[in-house]
Amino acid sequence: MGELECTALKQLVRDRLKGLHLHLQVVHAGIVVAAAALQHQNAERDKEVARVLRYCVGDRLFDQIERTAELIASLQPFPTDPSDVGSWDLEDAGVE
Repeated sequence: MGELECTALKQLVRDRLKGLHLHLQVVHAGIVVAAAALQHQNAERDKEVARVLRYCVGDRLFDQIERTAELIASLQPFPTDPSDVGSWDLEDAGVE
């Protein structure tokens, strides 16, 4: 594989990872909001369900979000801090 093809492949992988990263961020935000609503609602089992969402789902999902940011940063043609990878602009990332 030539240098041009390798660069194009890296770009394709980077773009797909960015889309995945952004979708994971949106899902994580939904989990955080649902957990907060359950916590605030304060029904019989809502606090337990909120804890499960926050710690069993949200924390693990956030770890994956950080990993995708690290992968995206490692594929950038210039040094990038993984914390600079996130964006809510799904349209600019080519995500439908």
